[in-house]
Amino acid sequence: MAQPMLEIFLISVVVSLVTSILRRRILTPEDMAKMAESQKFRRMLLEAQRKGDKKTLQKLMRKQDYYRKIDAEVGKKNIIFFVASIAIFYIVFLGVLSPLYGRLDVVAMLPGDMMLPFVGNKLNYLTWYVLCLFAISFPINKLFQVSPEQFSQKS
Repeated sequence: MAQPMLEIFLISVVVSLVTSILRRRILTPEDMAKMAESQKFRRMLLEAQRKGDKKTLQKLMRKQDYYRKIDAEVGKKNIIFFVASIAIFYIVFLGVLSPLYGRLDVVAMLPGDMMLPFVGNKLNYLTWYVLCLFAISFPINKLFQVSPEQFSQKS
């Protein structure tokens, strides 16, 4: 049981690396900085609305069109990335994992009495693949600096 578990983990590492590199290619550091700037603007706008600060609200509303354009521009690239990453996920799932591991009922078991809702403690190849993708994607994205927050901290 350890071999399929390890193989699926390694496949998910490759998929995470490919999607992180793809995101880095589609969304440039400038796009990420724009996203961070837009997020900061939205936080400031919400804060001014919460406080009822009309002077600050008026000042921020003048900049709103600029940030809408940024959101639309970067949003298009995010949609392209999203579609591409879903395609990669399904290509690997249907083209690699299903033929190799589709016949296995259990690929991994959770330790002790740990249970996942709707799954239990016995994981099939799809559940293990998804868990591995989530687990490895966060550190890889951090390594490749593909989140807008990292760009706002550098500015």
